[in-house]
Amino acid sequence: MKRLVVICLMAVVSLTAFAQNRQGQSSLGFNVGYGFDTENATLGVDYRYCVTDEFRLGPSITHMVKSNGLKGWMLDMNAHYIVRLSDMFGFYPLGGLSLSFWDAGKHLDWTRFGANIGLGGEVYATSEITVGLEVKYNIVKDFDQAMFAVRVGYCF
Repeated sequence: MKRLVVICLMAVVSLTAFAQNRQGQSSLGFNVGYGFDTENATLGVDYRYCVTDEFRLGPSITHMVKSNGLKGWMLDMNAHYIVRLSDMFGFYPLGGLSLSFWDAGKHLDWTRFGANIGLGGEVYATSEITVGLEVKYNIVKDFDQAMFAVRVGYCF
């Protein structure tokens, strides 16, 4: 009986959700996450634009919340190659460039240029809302680190 209920619920959800990655579509998202080496919580905003059904560009800005006297900002431009596994779920490898601004207090500031490489996944919860998880490695001199973030986006 439980199996039948679960199958019926999945069928209903799959009828209302669909892939939101079509050429020309955009999304605006908010994310929260964590940088492992610097031990900073992160808060970010991003915009994603689908150049084709499979390829999108995603500029973002992320604030590294102060931890152990270190805080910063990251400006990223990542490219995603979207692999749709169903109308409700997709994943994407990502790669891109990063510009970060770090502040350790007492006039100890650094600006670093770097790169990102990673993987993300997203669930198309409704026709306008996506929920996802992204893991990336940010390659930046003196500040290399693995990062993860949970994202909620609005598609239009």
